[in-house]
Amino acid sequence: MYLQNKYTRWYYNIIQRAQSRILPADVYTEKHHVIPSSLGGSNSTANIASLTSREHFICHLLLT
Repeated sequence: MYLQNKYTRWYYNIIQRAQSRILPADVYTEKHHVIPSSLGGSNSTANIASLTSREHFICHLLLT
């Protein structure tokens, strides 16, 4: 779906790390659509990642 470049690899590395970890309950997280809703992404749990605010900001920069 996305171009295959270093930014896409960085994006998916952040997403994969976020989906495979367990953060303490006191860490602030934001829900992020892996494939954006505007591009046909669903609200299923497979398409949602819990990211820290920094990761969320970086992912949105990488998507552009």
